[in-house]
Amino acid sequence: MRNNWTRLAIRTSMGLTILTLLLCISVMSPLNYVYYCFIDFLIATLVTISIITAAIYIFILVINFIWHRCFAISQQLSYGDVTLFIGSIITLPLFVYFIGNMESSPSLGLKLSIALSLSQAFFIGGILEGIFRRRKLFKAIYGVLAVMGCVGMIFILWYYLIDGFDMKIRVMIPLERLPQHIAEDPSLNGNYSYSFLTYGSGYDHRTDYGSKISIKTPTIDLSSFITSSSFNRKAFGYNETTVPLNGRIWYPTNIINSTSRFPIVMMVHGNHVSTESSEIGYDYLCKMLASQGFVCVSIDENFLNSPPDSSEIEYGKTSKIEQIDPDFISGLEMIARAIIILETLKQMRLWNTQTTNQFYNQLDLSNIGLMGHSRGGEAIAVAYVLNKFKFVPQYPTGISLIDYDFGIKALFSIAGTNYNYKFLGRSLELNDVSMFGIHGVYDGDVSSFVFQAKLGNLKFTPNSTNYNFKASLYVHQANHGQFNSIWGRYDLIPRPNKFMNLRPLISLEQQQHICKIYMSTFMNVVLKGQIQHRILFEDYRSALSYLPYTNYISTFQDSNEIIIADFENYDITVGTIVGSKINVTNLSLWSSVYVQVYQSGMLLLEPVKNLVGRYNIHLQNSLNGSVLRFGIGRPKDGLVDNLAVQILYDDGSSDSFITHVLPALSKQIFKHDQLKYVLAVQTVALPLKRPINGLEFVVNGTDAQFLIDNVVISH
Repeated sequence: MRNNWTRLAIRTSMGLTILTLLLCISVMSPLNYVYYCFIDFLIATLVTISIITAAIYIFILVINFIWHRCFAISQQLSYGDVTLFIGSIITLPLFVYFIGNMESSPSLGLKLSIALSLSQAFFIGGILEGIFRRRKLFKAIYGVLAVMGCVGMIFILWYYLIDGFDMKIRVMIPLERLPQHIAEDPSLNGNYSYSFLTYGSGYDHRTDYGSKISIKTPTIDLSSFITSSSFNRKAFGYNETTVPLNGRIWYPTNIINSTSRFPIVMMVHGNHVSTESSEIGYDYLCKMLASQGFVCVSIDENFLNSPPDSSEIEYGKTSKIEQIDPDFISGLEMIARAIIILETLKQMRLWNTQTTNQFYNQLDLSNIGLMGHSRGGEAIAVAYVLNKFKFVPQYPTGISLIDYDFGIKALFSIAGTNYNYKFLGRSLELNDVSMFGIHGVYDGDVSSFVFQAKLGNLKFTPNSTNYNFKASLYVHQANHGQFNSIWGRYDLIPRPNKFMNLRPLISLEQQQHICKIYMSTFMNVVLKGQIQHRILFEDYRSALSYLPYTNYISTFQDSNEIIIADFENYDITVGTIVGSKINVTNLSLWSSVYVQVYQSGMLLLEPVKNLVGRYNIHLQNSLNGSVLRFGIGRPKDGLVDNLAVQILYDDGSSDSFITHVLPALSKQIFKHDQLKYVLAVQTVALPLKRPINGLEFVVNGTDAQFLIDNVVISH
C-alpha cells in the first residue's frame, strides 16, 4: 500500500512539473508551429489532465490525513517534493534558458528560469509542507515561502501579459527657419472615384485569385532561383515551376472613358507568415492613390514567405558559383521577388495593348513607381537594376530578362532590408532614380535603418537634365508591422511577441497616416511632376499640422547639388571638392567616423574644454547656389543643442546661423531591454545670398559634440 502511495505521489508531482512546463511553453515558446490551434489544443488537453490528476491526488491526501493521520503520507510527500524540485529546478531552468538564447537574450532566459522555477517550487512545496508540518514555526516558514512563490508567479504572469511600460518621450521640433507650409493634407482622397479587381491564375484555392479573378494571368518558372518549402507547396497547391502572377488592383473608375494614361504604383510586401495575405495590408494606400489618379497594384508574393513550420526555401542551380562565392546564394530570393514585379509589369504592358482589356491604352508604363516593405523594400531596388539588364548577372544558366526596360522612376521603401545582395562582390549601386525610405525607431524586426545603405549607393549623373532626389524619414514611435494592416502592432511571431514594449508606439491609424502623406506626395512629385510639394522631403515641418505628434528625422539630397565635403576621404585635411582646404582651431576631436545606422562616414567635432572650436572649409573657387545643406546630429554624450554656422561669401561678407541639433532618440523595443539611443542626423538647409568661398562650424560649450555629414551646395 505504501509503495502504491509513493508511486502515486511521484507521478502526481511529475504531472505538476509537466503542467508548469507546458504553461511555460504556451507562454514563452519562440517556436513557430505548423498549426497554432492544434498545439494550443494539445497543451490545453495535457494541462487539463494534469490538473485533474493533481486535484485527485490532493483530495486523497486530505481524506487520508483527516482519517488516518498516518506517517506514510509525510514520507510520500517527501518523495513528491524531491521529484517536484528535480523537475522544476533542473529541467525548467534549462528549458527557459534555451528560450532566452532563442530570443537573443540569454540573461533574460536565465532570470526567468530562476524566478519561475523557484516561485512554483516555493508555492507548491510551501503549501504542502505547511499543511503537514506540526510545529507552528515550520508552518509559518513554509507559509512565507508559499506567499513568496505565489507573488513570484503572479509577477511573471503580469510581466508577460502587460503590453509594455509607459515612457516619457520628449518631442523636439526645431522652430528656426520654418519652411513654407503645405496648404492641404496630401493624404486626402482625390477627385477620382475608384474600384477594385483581382488578377491571377484562376486555379488558386484562394477565391480572390481563383474563381473571383477579373483578369487571368500566366504562371512563371522560378525553379532556377528557388526551391519552395514543402509546407508552401502543399498549402498553395503549386510549386516553384508554376508560380502564378496574382495581385490586387485599385484603379480610377473613369479609366475606361479617359483619354489620358494613368501612372502605375506597384506595391510588394516583405516576409511574413505565408498563410496570411500580406498584400491586402496596403489597401489603405491603394485606395488613396486610386482616388488621386493612379493605378495601384499590390502583388501577392506570399508563396515566397516563411511557412508556419519554419521550413526554409532552398535555392536553384547555384552549386558551381556557391563554391567560389558563398555569399551569392543569399541574393536569389531577392531576384525571385524582383522578377515577379517585372513579370507583372510585362502583363500590364500586354493589357495596355489588348482592345478587349479594360485597361486598354490607359496605363502609363513610362511613369512607374515601386513601393516595397521590409524584404520588398530591398526587392524593388533589385527590380530597378534588373529592369535594365538582359540577363541575370553571374547566373550559370543565363536566365534571359527580355522585354523589360520599363519606365521605373520612383522607389519608395518602408522599413527596407539590406541583406547586402551584391553583383560580383560589389554592393548594389543604383543610378538616376528618385528614392525615399521610411523607418520606425521602434522597429522590432529590422532594428536599424539599414536601408540608408541603399540610399548611400544611389548616385546621380552630374549635369543631367533629369531631376532626381533621395530622402529618408526616421519616425520615433513607429514600428515595423503597422505600415501593413495585416501585420499590426507585433513585429515578432506569436508568444515571444509578448516580450515587446508596445506602449510607446503611436497607433496604427497614426502610423499609416504618416505613410499616406509621404506616399501620396512622393508619387505625385515624381510621377506627376507636382514639384511644389517636394518641400515635404526637404523639411518634414512643412506638413507639421498633418503629421502625428512625435519626433521625426529627415534627410535629403538631390541631383542638383555639388558636394563640398562628404567625409569619406582618408585625408581629413581636404574636402571632397577639388582645391578645398580644412583649417581647425581649438578642437580636441575632428575626425571622420563611420556611423553604422546611416552606413556613412561623418565628421565628429568636439572642442577643447573651455575654448571655442572652429572647423573651417575654404574653397579654391567660389560656388553659386540657393541653399547650403548638411546633415547634423549629436551623439548621446553631446549635451549642447545648438551649433553656429558662418557662411563666407565671395565679396568678403558673411552670414551667421544658429542651428538647433536634436539629441539621440531613446528606444526600448523589448520590455527587458535597457534604454538605447538612436543618432538623429537631420538635414539642415541655410539660404545663400550670393556665391560662397567657404564656411565655418563654430563649436562652443562644455560637453559639446556634433556629427556632420554631406556638406553640399544646391540650386
